[in-house]
Amino acid sequence: MKKIMVSTDLSDNSKSAVRMALRLAKLKGCALSVVQVNNIPKPFSWTQEAYGRFLKKRMNKLTGVLAAFVSAICHSIDLEPFRFKSVVLNSTEVVDALSDYARTEKFEYILIATRGAGTLKKLFGTHTSRLLASCKIPVIVVPSRYRHRNIKNVIYATDLQDIERELPDLVDFASPLGAEIQMLYMKLPFEGMGSPAELELRVREKYSYPITFIQVKRNIERSIIEDIDRTINKGHNSILALFSHHGRSGFDKLLFPSNAEQYSFYAKIPILVFAKHE
Repeated sequence: MKKIMVSTDLSDNSKSAVRMALRLAKLKGCALSVVQVNNIPKPFSWTQEAYGRFLKKRMNKLTGVLAAFVSAICHSIDLEPFRFKSVVLNSTEVVDALSDYARTEKFEYILIATRGAGTLKKLFGTHTSRLLASCKIPVIVVPSRYRHRNIKNVIYATDLQDIERELPDLVDFASPLGAEIQMLYMKLPFEGMGSPAELELRVREKYSYPITFIQVKRNIERSIIEDIDRTINKGHNSILALFSHHGRSGFDKLLFPSNAEQYSFYAKIPILVFAKHE
């Protein structure tokens, strides 16, 4: 069975990611783990044995609080009783702990919430930004104010360079949701390309899936992310899919332009980020 992980700090801002994870796990038939990272330091004067006993009791208590937090969310959205796993990790390094656990447990997706206000760095938060930059597992970033809507469109922002390797990942995600894939190609004015209709027909036939092609003319006076924002700012029933190059500055500049402007879709729709195939 495939597995999904969602991170929470028990805050109101994190509830949107938990709500989406619960529904996504139900729709996709996945096992769900809800993970919280805490730091429980060892007092200097304690023996290792005493600290071990205290840590076990403390972790059990925190796990119970986490389970109650998620159960209350299930009840609030009228979701039928749903089996999930509550996991509390003891670490000072939140991102490393989440990444290591996700890699060890072989999760298909990680969900994490944004903070919901301010400039993009503040909106995403340090932990989310670092997770996006380093994690090889697909990450779904959920706006803190996001309210559930049936996802009807997966908007695939693409440069058309790796569609043969990237589309299978998107079809695998979209299929259980019954969502259409919209390939969004940001075309510069001087760039030429073949017939969009031919490309759409080819990918539809190859993947036997409803895929449409949208060609958008780039405005070189704006950033890519601003053009994407202007294109999908009304797509409330959508999720934006991006493929990132880890360790490269380009993706960071894409998400966090130097002028740090706020873009409307960050507060409206989730973003699914895959590690780009190398």
